[in-house]
Amino acid sequence: MNPLKALVIPALFLAALAAPAKAQMQMDQTRYIEVTGQGHVEVAPDFARLTLGVTTTGKDASEALAANAKSVNALVALIKAEGVGAKDIQTSDLSISPIMNNPRSGAEEQRRIVGYTVSNTVTLTARDIGKLGALVDKAVDSGANAIYGVACGENDPDALLDAARPKAMEDARRKAEIFAKASGAKIGRLLWLTEDTGAGSMPTPRMYAARMADAAPPTPVEPGQNRLTVSVTARFELTD
Repeated sequence: MNPLKALVIPALFLAALAAPAKAQMQMDQTRYIEVTGQGHVEVAPDFARLTLGVTTTGKDASEALAANAKSVNALVALIKAEGVGAKDIQTSDLSISPIMNNPRSGAEEQRRIVGYTVSNTVTLTARDIGKLGALVDKAVDSGANAIYGVACGENDPDALLDAARPKAMEDARRKAEIFAKASGAKIGRLLWLTEDTGAGSMPTPRMYAARMADAAPPTPVEPGQNRLTVSVTARFELTD
């Protein structure tokens, strides 16, 4: 083999190995600034999600379950009669638990089961939020004795967030330019970007409802507006 070729081939191989390392070193020396930006839109919700519960008791499990089934069937029939479609009604929880006696301290009586409690919850999605208050009143009158909060939402949140994304990017660039100017530099190309989204709608705390009188005013349900927020983290190159 030609001795000159024997020397040239290893030299080329070493140069190929060194090139990526050099490029990596140059990339690591790039000056940059990393900031977060936010953009949001406020919209009226399209629907409200509500969970209603029915709790019944009985001397044995079968009695409590039968009484509960009767009340829940009536409740579901009412919900459908109020215009809520079957696809928007879902059983969200069903439980049977024993009721224990509570003997006095020092008494010879042992703890034992004296009855059973059955709880059944139904979650519904109301597309017409304006009718939800009246529906709640009728549901309580028909046997619902617990309400587990109202949460409002949008049918197509992704389309709404598209309007917030440019605002988030503008906010990130604005902040980066402020910091760059303060340090005597300028903003260059965008090097890196990530997004984190979140909606502003939150369910209300669990509450119980009971109709106090036939003449009671309708239960108010105010949908208000939800704030949909987009948060981005952007890394910009710094130039002189």
